[in-house]
Amino acid sequence: MIVHQVLSGAGPYDAVTAEALEFRRCFTGWGWGGSDVAASIDPRMGRLVGGLDTLAPAPDDLLLVHYSAYAPKVARVLQLPNRTLLLNHNVTPAHWLWEHEPAIAVQCAVGRAQLPEFVRASDAAAADSAFNAAELHAAGAGEVTVVPVLSPLGRLGPPGPPDPPGPTTVLFVGRLMPHKRQDAVIRAFALYAREHAPEARLALVGEPVTPRYGEQLRALADAVAPGAVTFEQSLPADDLGDRFRAAHAFLCLSEHEGFCVPVLEALRFGVPVIARPAGAVPEVAGDAALLVADDDLAVVAELLALAVGDRELRAELRERGYARAAAFTPQRSAEALRGALEGLSRKPLRPR
Repeated sequence: MIVHQVLSGAGPYDAVTAEALEFRRCFTGWGWGGSDVAASIDPRMGRLVGGLDTLAPAPDDLLLVHYSAYAPKVARVLQLPNRTLLLNHNVTPAHWLWEHEPAIAVQCAVGRAQLPEFVRASDAAAADSAFNAAELHAAGAGEVTVVPVLSPLGRLGPPGPPDPPGPTTVLFVGRLMPHKRQDAVIRAFALYAREHAPEARLALVGEPVTPRYGEQLRALADAVAPGAVTFEQSLPADDLGDRFRAAHAFLCLSEHEGFCVPVLEALRFGVPVIARPAGAVPEVAGDAALLVADDDLAVVAELLALAVGDRELRAELRERGYARAAAFTPQRSAEALRGALEGLSRKPLRPR
């Protein structure tokens, strides 16, 4: 079988790109061929992904279109006669970006508005979470296969000690974007540090959506928690694993997540997770995290103090985290992916 993957964009620290490369490893292991192409490519990708103009499928080849952003060039692919599987990774709702980055907000608005068109032009649909599957149903899709994010076990190394040495460290990993609410994480951490642990540190790992937005968050950190917040980006896997091993708690206050791999990674490392139950976060975390819907950041700060200071609670969250993370095996994701593509290969060709 030949499967070509089509992405709107490809980058070395992009979750969709990372998963597409994992998919390709699966395809190779199954003896399948194909190519991986993107409408835009970060130069740091080298030759791992080709340009969209290099896509030249034979009539019986399958297309796997990763839907994660507005990309008009990708829409043209849907005019090809090939059988197509649409995999929805979710597009950020535009309202989070109008105030901060209106140009990107426009792209998000159009991307979400065009989802029904992509659904109608595809032969089958899949999503990496039930939350994203629901968006496909709302866009007109019938049957949707859920293919949980394929995140290899151990890619960041083994867990660290239950109680890492050094000052209390709170961690959040995710692109610096308004909907991920690093601003709320910074403010909640500042309250926690003031009331419970003046020596505490907050580590934020992720590339900013724009330099300007990154500077806004740094200015906030300097104002409410001077000298206590570090910002890092473009970390290799070994270094990112070190950040999880050094963390005493993982704080996620994002208000929109299509899956949230960093929450899953924190559970795999046995790091206590405090999270807002938004998007697919409850689906990923299950009963292994402290979910807080209260918008009062003082409440969040107190939960953070419990997760850090209560040894019995820490032990319980650690064991629940290990158990929850064990449910998201690469084998489970690979089987769902293979089933979706083999089912697609048996569908009759539709007139385009």
